[in-house]
Amino acid sequence: MSLEAVLRAISPHFVNLSERILAYGPQGKLLLRNLEEHWFAHCVTMPRHNVFPCDSIADTLQLLRSNSLDDQLPFALATLAAMSKSAWNESLARVSSHRIVKVNVIVDASESKSLLHKKQRERKVWWRKLAQCPSRFVLAEARKARNLDVTEIEAQFPFGNITVETITYYPGIRKLYPQTEGSKDNAADVHMIEHVASLDWGCLALLCDSHMLDKSTSAYIHPKLSPYKTTFQIEKQQNETDVEDLNRFVLYLNNTLRAKGISTILTNTEQIVEMCLIPFVVSVNRTSLKNGIVHVKNRSTTLKEAVHISDLVKYITLRSS
Repeated sequence: MSLEAVLRAISPHFVNLSERILAYGPQGKLLLRNLEEHWFAHCVTMPRHNVFPCDSIADTLQLLRSNSLDDQLPFALATLAAMSKSAWNESLARVSSHRIVKVNVIVDASESKSLLHKKQRERKVWWRKLAQCPSRFVLAEARKARNLDVTEIEAQFPFGNITVETITYYPGIRKLYPQTEGSKDNAADVHMIEHVASLDWGCLALLCDSHMLDKSTSAYIHPKLSPYKTTFQIEKQQNETDVEDLNRFVLYLNNTLRAKGISTILTNTEQIVEMCLIPFVVSVNRTSLKNGIVHVKNRSTTLKEAVHISDLVKYITLRSS
């Protein structure tokens, strides 16, 4: 199966390759945003060391040093939503530019190699946790680029490998540091580890992964990244036509989930559920109106569980994290 065939299977509602750009449809834009937010939470909010968003590494280092915020190593600088014109995955498709997110970790020279190997494992595991086929994401063999050690994280497919992230080791970063009499010696004692993820190529790799499961014609994506987490289904009784009260009940549940930040979509067709890769379908019936019990089906496992409406937000939130 070629990349072009996979893109056709994914549908333009997510992404397509047009005029050397990855063009996103409505669902693809939400997927891209969810991937960036998940990256930000993991790489900027959650690390044990300080991470400072920045536009210019040199300028930010100068600012941190002037306020004595760079004393505790390691610390990191994060560059968000940048556009890179450097070529990635040229053997698969020529894309003129792609969105990247980057972290530069400043670390003591004595700890740099250890942290490098830790980052390589950590970033590979991060991608694997999002994949339907985790073993697809691997660390490629290290290579030299501009006399620097570079390791790539690749997603392996029958049509070729998609590079989603690069990790580069900088043994000397003196030129980045503000050059004052008191800082020259210190600058020689710190190294830098840079990891750059491509949001565009990452989205494409995860979508290809979701559509290429063995022995399955259905596509699934991690609930954390799904454009919509939940939809609803009304289970009618035989010959039942008046379901206005059930419609109002569904609207109540829908608004409750949205108010808690859980994305939902209202639809009556299974085709939309499959197309939007919605992970959870909440079924309601007449009994639900009496006892508040709904049934939540996980499309990936096909399991259906009874959940009280007072626990629905917690149930969906836990399974989407």
